Amino acid sequence: MENETRKYEEVFAELEALVARIEDPERDLSAIGDDVKKAMELIAWCREYIRGSEASIEKLMKTE
Repeated sequence: MENETRKYEEVFAELEALVARIEDPERDLSAIGDDVKKAMELIAWCREYIRGSEASIEKLMKTE
């Protein structure tokens, strides 16, 4: 992802906006491809963020 300091909430909000655009029945199908690609990138970023958070939490729990 171009900016690793982004917050999960910001990325998730961007993803929600993309999904809304993708689902818009009035939207031209030729424009949806780029949105789907970007959505897939954001999903991958969110998954990686969650994995990192889980690892940090597990590490904290083991030290207690």
